[in-house]
Amino acid sequence: MFTYGPLFKIKAALFHSDIIVVGDHAAVQHILANTFTYMKSPSLRPITANIIGKGLLWSEGADHVFQRRLLSPAFTLGNVKGMGNDISDCAEKLASTLTTLALSNASGLTLNIASYTTRCTLDIIGRVAFGHDFKFGESIESREIMEAWNDVLNTGTTFGGFLGPIVIRAFPPIVSHSLKHVQSQGKIKTITETLAQRIIEGGSQNDKRMNILSVLLRSLGTTGGLSKIQIIDNISTFIMAGQETMSTALNFALMELARSPQVQQKLRDELQQCRDALSYDAIQTLEYLDAVTKEVLRLHSPAPLTERVATKDDVLPLTTPIRMSNRTFSTSFRVQKGQVFHIPLMSMNINPKVWGEDAGEFKPERWLTPNAIRPSNELPHGWSNMMTFSDGPRLCIGYRLAVFEFKVILATLLRSLEFHSTDATVNTKLSLTLQPVVEGRCGILPLRITVASHN
Repeated sequence: MFTYGPLFKIKAALFHSDIIVVGDHAAVQHILANTFTYMKSPSLRPITANIIGKGLLWSEGADHVFQRRLLSPAFTLGNVKGMGNDISDCAEKLASTLTTLALSNASGLTLNIASYTTRCTLDIIGRVAFGHDFKFGESIESREIMEAWNDVLNTGTTFGGFLGPIVIRAFPPIVSHSLKHVQSQGKIKTITETLAQRIIEGGSQNDKRMNILSVLLRSLGTTGGLSKIQIIDNISTFIMAGQETMSTALNFALMELARSPQVQQKLRDELQQCRDALSYDAIQTLEYLDAVTKEVLRLHSPAPLTERVATKDDVLPLTTPIRMSNRTFSTSFRVQKGQVFHIPLMSMNINPKVWGEDAGEFKPERWLTPNAIRPSNELPHGWSNMMTFSDGPRLCIGYRLAVFEFKVILATLLRSLEFHSTDATVNTKLSLTLQPVVEGRCGILPLRITVASHN
C-alpha cells in the first residue's frame, strides 16, 4: 500500500474481476459506514460459519442490525465496569502461575507465553459473558478448544491454508469438502456448539444479570427473538472471538516490552506507584499504560484486514486524489456492483505518511508527546483514530471490554514479573488472526520470565 498509494488494483484468482485495495481514509470510512451497500464477501462468509456459526460476526444487513441491537446492552460502559472483579481474578491467576514458574529457576524460566495468555483470556470470556468456568485451561472443553484453534492456525500457515480463500472465492462449494484446514475449522464449531448447549441448559431466562448469556436467553422464544441455533452460534462466536484476539494482542505486547526493557521498566514504575485495585476508573488514570496499549494495538492489530463487496453501483470519496487512465486526477472513484475491496486495517495503522517515518517502530511516547501525532481530522476514524477495531456500524461490539481486559492483564503481569527476549527468531503471519511464528509454527512466543524487583 505504501508503494502503490491508498487505492490500487490487484489481479484476482482465475476468472474473477480485479480486487481493489483501499486504504484511503475517506473511502474506508464510507465503505464501513454504509453496511448495506458494502457487505462481507459471500464467498468467504462460509469460512466464518464453519468456525463459529452464523452469529453476529457472520450476519449481514437487517440480521446484523437486529443481532447487534439485541447484544449491545451487554457491552455498555456500566456493564463493562462491573466485569472488573472477574477480569482481575483471572489476571491474578495468570500472574500467580507464571510467578511460581519463574521462582522454580534462579535465572528465570523460558516458556511459550502464548499458551498461558490464551488460558487467561478464555477464562475471562467464560466468566464475564456466560458465567462459565474454564478452569484456567484445565477443563476438558478448554483443552479441546485450544488444541483445535492451534490446528486451525497452523493449517492456515501452510500453502494450502492460504490458497484456501482464493480457491473458495472461485469455487464456493469447496467449503463442504474435507480439506484439512476446513476440517480443523469445523472441529472448533463442533466443540463450541456442544459447550454452548451445556451453557444454555445451565442458564436461566429469568437471570437479572446483563451478560451475553442472559441477553441471549431472554430473546429465546420471544416474538422476533433469536432461535436456539442462533443463540448457540453467538455463544460460539464470543467464546472464540472474545479470547483469541486479546490473547494475540497480549502476546505482541509482551514481545515488544521484552524487546524494549526501558519501556517495560517505565511502565512497571507507573504500575507499582498505583496501589489501588485495577478497577475501570483506576485504569483510566494510568497514562503510560494507555500509551503502551494504544501503541501495541496500532502496530499489531489482531484482525489486520477485512473485505467488502459492493451490492450496488456507488461513488467513493477520496482524501487523496488518484491518477486516472486519461492522466487526470480525481477525488472520487466510481464503484460497480460486485466490486471486491480489500481493506488493510493494520497497514493503515502503520502508514508513514500518516503516522510519520517511525510508524513501524514501537514508541509509546508518541501518544504523550505534543504534536507527535497528527490532528484527529487527518487520521482514520475508529477507536483512538485507529482501525484496530474497525469502524462504523460494525465497530467491534466489545472494544471497551477488550481494552479494559488488555490493560488489567498487562498491568497485573508487569507488577510482579519481568519479560525478556530469547534467541528465538519471531516472525508474524496472518492465519485468520495475526500470529507470532517461530520456526514455521503459529502461536509460539518464547519469552524468559523472572520475578520483578520492587524499588
